[in-house]
Amino acid sequence: MTGGSLRSELLDSDIEAPCPNCEYPVWIRLVEVVAHCAVLCPACRCRIWLTDADGSVQNAATDIDNAVDDLTRQLGGMFR
Repeated sequence: MTGGSLRSELLDSDIEAPCPNCEYPVWIRLVEVVAHCAVLCPACRCRIWLTDADGSVQNAATDIDNAVDDLTRQLGGMFR
């Protein structure tokens, strides 16, 4: 894809997850999960280390981007 990709948009999106200490909802950007960052719970200030041990977030983003590219190529062939 040219310009921004769906993969980039997906990794820049946020998800909400409960703090493992106090269960307060914490917003996490998916790219932070891929980078194994730590975020602070805004309620209890617990440091939450994000992990993606099997790379599923990054792999899902790549798989989605590849599927969109394939569909775009297939649709482009229909209009020639």
